[in-house]
Amino acid sequence: MEQPAFHAFSAQHLIAIGLIGCLCVVVAHVARRISLSLRKWLGRFLGFLLLSCAAVLYFQEAAGHALSWQDSLPLELCNVVLISCIIALFRPNQLIIEITYFLGLGGVLQATLTPDLSRGFPSWDFILFFWSHGGTLISIIFLIAAREFRPRSRSILRMMIALNGYALVVGTLDAVFGWNYGYLCRKPWRASLLDYLGPWPWYLLSLELVSSLIFLLLCLPWEIRRGRAAGPSNAA
Repeated sequence: MEQPAFHAFSAQHLIAIGLIGCLCVVVAHVARRISLSLRKWLGRFLGFLLLSCAAVLYFQEAAGHALSWQDSLPLELCNVVLISCIIALFRPNQLIIEITYFLGLGGVLQATLTPDLSRGFPSWDFILFFWSHGGTLISIIFLIAAREFRPRSRSILRMMIALNGYALVVGTLDAVFGWNYGYLCRKPWRASLLDYLGPWPWYLLSLELVSSLIFLLLCLPWEIRRGRAAGPSNAA
C-alpha cells in the first residue's frame, strides 16, 4: 500500500506534537507526586521505551535491507541525545543530564517541529520518528521534574564545548567517508531552520550563535527563579 506523503504542520503532524506536549505535562505532574521508588521505575520504563524504539528501528532497516554506513550509524545529534537520555534514566549523572537537557531541547525539539520525513502516518518512518523524538522530549521533562534539575555554573560553556566536539568528530567522519550525519556537509532536502542560516559552510558558523542563544534561553528560567529566591533575603 502506498504511504501518504508527510507535510510539515499538517493535521497528523500537529496531532503528534499535541500528543507529545500532553504526555510531557502528564509525566511532569506524575513525577513530582509519586514516591522515589515509583519515580525510579518510571524512569526505567521511559528508558526501555527509548531502547525499544532503537531496537525496532534497526530491525526494520535490517528486514528491509536498508542498513548502511551512511544512514544507520547513531551519529545524528538526535541519536547522541537519545543515548545520553537513556544513560541519564538508568544511571543519572549531572553532566549527562545537562547534555540531555540542553542538546535535547535545543536540537530534538527543533527536529520535531521541522521533521526530515518523506512519508506520513501510518508509515514506520513517521511512527519511529515521533516515537524516538517524542520519547526523548518526554524523558527530558521527566528528568527535570523528577530530579529537580538545575543547570550549574558554566553549563553553557560546557555544552558549547560538547557541541563543537561532536561537530569536529562527526564532521571529520562525514568529510572522510562522504556522509552527512548532523547535516554538517549539506542541508536536509526538506525545509528546516538551516535554510535561514546561509549556505554551507556559513550556516555552521550561524549555528554557533543560534546554539549559544538557545542555551541562554534554556538557562533563563532558572536564573529568574534564583533572582526571585534571592530577592526577599537581600531585602531583609
